[in-house]
Amino acid sequence: MAVAGLVLVPALSPCATTLPVFLAVGNSSSMMVLAIIVLLFSTIAVMTSLVASSFYGASQLKFRWVERYDKVLVGSVLCLVGILTLIFHDHDGEEGLHAHQVHRKVIGL
Repeated sequence: MAVAGLVLVPALSPCATTLPVFLAVGNSSSMMVLAIIVLLFSTIAVMTSLVASSFYGASQLKFRWVERYDKVLVGSVLCLVGILTLIFHDHDGEEGLHAHQVHRKVIGL
């Protein structure tokens, strides 16, 4: 089942295979419409089945610690993103932040 999924997803992906299909169609407008319809329904079928199977698989996993500490986990991730943005974001057009500049920015808050 997993091997079939690994083969079918790239084969039916809307990003990887549409250009060769549309180039092969040529100037025929009826074949172009047919190619669009086939790619549309195959993409919807593949994406829906992947989401449904991953939802089913994820529902089998029990993350009791995530349910218990969800607010702490979300708060920690948001604080970490804020700190990393403060350190690595180019605020004043500088090339990059050095250790003394980071310390000065944190103290300036």
